[in-house]
Amino acid sequence: MNKKGENNNQTLEVERETATEPRGLSATSKNRVLAAALKLFVEQGYFNTNIPDLSRESKCSVGSIYHHFKNKEEVAKELYAQCIADFRRSLASALEEAKSPEAVIKTLVHSLLHFSEVNKQLSRYMWLCRHNEFVSAVVKPATVVGFDSLGRKLTTSIRGGIKQRQLRALSAHLIWSILFGIPLAYVRDWLEGLNPLSPTEVADEIAEACWRALKA
Repeated sequence: MNKKGENNNQTLEVERETATEPRGLSATSKNRVLAAALKLFVEQGYFNTNIPDLSRESKCSVGSIYHHFKNKEEVAKELYAQCIADFRRSLASALEEAKSPEAVIKTLVHSLLHFSEVNKQLSRYMWLCRHNEFVSAVVKPATVVGFDSLGRKLTTSIRGGIKQRQLRALSAHLIWSILFGIPLAYVRDWLEGLNPLSPTEVADEIAEACWRALKA
């Protein structure tokens, strides 16, 4: 597995740092509010968290919070967008040196599982929260193809693999469901306490399963 990008220093790892100094982010009031929101939304829930809670946790005044965000929903929306960006950036970095379709698929799965384990709070917010219950605007899923470096890398590799008959000529929806759905199903159950082994402990087996499901 390509280890590059595993220590993505732009990730909101609140559980490893205090809410006033989120890892990889400058200690601005806006970033402190987002770090506090991640911690509180995960630990006590979106609906049980209010602006005064965010103020106390972030050590920012209520007025400062409203200077950056119109309301709590806007905090949740921007936090989700940052989580997705960190997630996709980490995967894209890990895939930089992967060349063959097999290497791309297995590296992606390894990177996804490692990211989810290292960034547990962030993963809980991305994978367990039902954002459509409290964010009215359309939120872009983290696993869409996209036009960023991750999307371009995956699209090029998979199309090339199909053309070379290394991969099955499945629809994009099926490919993405296998590639992201299998590892994320394990991560969600692990976050819920249903799987005893950590994601990285089963990464080889899950990566192999995804490759076997997609290869020609």
